[in-house]
Amino acid sequence: MHAKNDEAQKCANTLGLLSNKSGKESIDMNSVHNNELTFQQTEFHPVSHAGETWLTSSELAAALGYKKSDAVTQIFSRYHDEFTEHMSTTLKMSVVRKTGAVDIPVRVFSLRGSHLIAMFATTPKAKEFRRWVLDVLDREVAQSPIAKQFTDDELCTLAYLWRSAAVMYEACREVHPLLLVAEHRLVPRFSSIGTNYNRGINKARAILKRETDHIKEQPWGDSDWKNVFSYGKGILQ
Repeated sequence: MHAKNDEAQKCANTLGLLSNKSGKESIDMNSVHNNELTFQQTEFHPVSHAGETWLTSSELAAALGYKKSDAVTQIFSRYHDEFTEHMSTTLKMSVVRKTGAVDIPVRVFSLRGSHLIAMFATTPKAKEFRRWVLDVLDREVAQSPIAKQFTDDELCTLAYLWRSAAVMYEACREVHPLLLVAEHRLVPRFSSIGTNYNRGINKARAILKRETDHIKEQPWGDSDWKNVFSYGKGILQ
């Protein structure tokens, strides 16, 4: 018999799911993989959000063996400073009731966030769950389109390429006032660079940070290379 909880019933099993919303982004619940995400007697109803798999706090609590559905939320409250925005967030899930559609805020965790929750958990199931969720995470990373296209070394090269673009962008902005004073013929081109390129550079940084998140720093290698993304925060925002 599958473990059930209030959030899972509200969001997946009762009265029909309408939609899921998180700010401006919509959540595609059609891309869940129920058959692949079953831990012991707990069948998850995962959410696909930002290209990753997310699990609800109440289903995590059930999987870890907690009797109270809010146990994981309490763990998160105690250790929230150790979670990044890529590990936990709150999504609004719309369900149909007799009175109409209702938006329900639900605390969800990415697979990495779920693993960290299990690190803080003290139940007998926690250790086995950590192994299980790492297997699921490895499978998700292996199936990522970018993981099939680029090695870690190639991603490192792309990160340095991004830094080069950021450095050149900043240099163009610094030169632009001098060109204005000199009434140089390149003023229009440098004005265009300063106005139009920052959005693309910011988007590229966000993508590269996300796709390199799985890479661990190694003491014998270029362990600080991911710090390149901190460049230009005063201008590129």
